[in-house]
Amino acid sequence: MNTLRRFAPAAIAAMMAAAAACGSSTDSGPQAASVTGVAGDSQTATTGAALAFPLSLVALGSNGQPAHGVHVTWSATPSAGATFSPVSTTTDVNGAASTTATLGSVVGSITIHAAVAGVSDVVYHATSLDPCTYLAPYTFGQTINAALSASDCNYRNAGWYYDFYTLDLPAGQQSMRISMHSAAFDTWVDFWSVDGPLFGFDDDSSLGTPPNNSQLDIILPGGTYVIGANSFNQFTTGAYTLATSTRPAAMNGCRQVWVARGVTVSDSLTATDCADSTATPHYYDVARIQLVQGSVLTISEHSTVINPSLALYRILDLNTYSRSLVAQNDDSIAGHQNAFIQFTVASTGPYDIVIGSSAPGETGAYTFDVAASATLSPRPVAPISGGHARWGVLGLPRRAKH
Repeated sequence: MNTLRRFAPAAIAAMMAAAAACGSSTDSGPQAASVTGVAGDSQTATTGAALAFPLSLVALGSNGQPAHGVHVTWSATPSAGATFSPVSTTTDVNGAASTTATLGSVVGSITIHAAVAGVSDVVYHATSLDPCTYLAPYTFGQTINAALSASDCNYRNAGWYYDFYTLDLPAGQQSMRISMHSAAFDTWVDFWSVDGPLFGFDDDSSLGTPPNNSQLDIILPGGTYVIGANSFNQFTTGAYTLATSTRPAAMNGCRQVWVARGVTVSDSLTATDCADSTATPHYYDVARIQLVQGSVLTISEHSTVINPSLALYRILDLNTYSRSLVAQNDDSIAGHQNAFIQFTVASTGPYDIVIGSSAPGETGAYTFDVAASATLSPRPVAPISGGHARWGVLGLPRRAKH
């Protein structure tokens, strides 16, 4: 599958001013001596979307005063480039007239004419973008109230409508939450690096609760990313709310937190974390990571108060989240209580990392590292003075049926 570079905004072609066309001289209503465009020129939107600002003009009579009742007709070149509401109107007592333009199916430059009898047309320009190549700018912490519609990006014509937002995070490790809610449909959030790899996704904020909310918790390096707001089910439309916030740079009780390469997490095992089904439970946290076939994952867990244990599971089913153990480690080197896994990924997809202890009932602080490198590296030696070695799928996860 192509990387998300295809989502990067397409270069906008230079807009050419259309030759002004003369309005009809047969209009018997009030006449204007001059007409001036006031607002709405040089806007950009995706196909099927309304331009953000109405197109407006002011007509003046021969005495230089506002001309009331002048007839105005709106049209686009090419004709399929836009529709108007209203398509024709008359100027008000201030000589003003306006319309709302909704772009059509044409991708590229659109020329819009406001025709007034006896004077040259007022000419506006718009640029219509393919919604699958457009990234709407998004600021961290912003709340977006938007809607999925059939005019949005139909990703790979598979039936999932998408809105894409670009997000810049500052340099350094970040811990964030992406929340999406809708009263109309079951939400789904995807999260990419702008360079392509999928970093994470989320369907339901909590299993067993009403499925309309998505909550993606992720710890990752700063950079430029893309949020894909969409739905669990195909061909779904409706209003939604999207927001981001800062979260603690730690795991999240018994709910998974996505991690990316190159991050370090300091946390503790507690009695409120996940617990296995044994009589004396082993407590653990869960980190989730998206891996690409052929890459190498290097992870480690260090502690001075518990005996660390790591296990790596491949997620087999996104409906039940059933999983298969692919690697595990207790002590990286005999006599040293540090867990270490270096794993060559055999299959692209999401994986769960179980961060725990090899001794039942243990609680206490640990440090968890995900190496930045995606290639083989030497096995680390035991730390001497408490230090430690620091160390995306392309495309979309397949949705399962509820």
